[in-house]
Amino acid sequence: MGTQQIENWKAIADSNGIYQISSRGRVKSYKSGDELILKPKLQGLGLKYEFVSLYIDGKIHQVTIHRLVAKAFIANPENKPQVNHKDGNKLNNHIDNLEWVTASENIRHAYENNLFESNRLAASKPVIDIVTGTKYKSLINACQDVGESYIRHKKRNQNKSKLQRFFYINDNGNG
Repeated sequence: MGTQQIENWKAIADSNGIYQISSRGRVKSYKSGDELILKPKLQGLGLKYEFVSLYIDGKIHQVTIHRLVAKAFIANPENKPQVNHKDGNKLNNHIDNLEWVTASENIRHAYENNLFESNRLAASKPVIDIVTGTKYKSLINACQDVGESYIRHKKRNQNKSKLQRFFYINDNGNG
């Protein structure tokens, strides 16, 4: 029989004890006097994060669950600014699935685990290399073939840079 991990609760910073966050990513409110578990909503494009709206000091604050858990339960001695979901599942806000990271560590983790929504979308969109005229199934394939950075070319495409080498094409199965 497996061991069930205890759900620990801590007050959310600056909420004067009105709100609590659990080690499993649940949020309690005592705003009305009664205990109420808040139902999170989803925010963001593509893969979404869970968030709740908290009414603190006369203002509504929309805060993501994973940051609340990390701030309450995970030490951050190096003052890293971002919270990473180790398993890539942004809905798994359990303390064991979260860690503080730098922006570059977060990007590297997402890239190594193919977690970028744009990576998955790009995997299905064909491109053409304007230098060689070669067609590829995706920007990822093109970058791998020519040995160049996918992230750099993705940014160039997004910014419509003059340095853009690969262009998305409508390939109706003829490529």
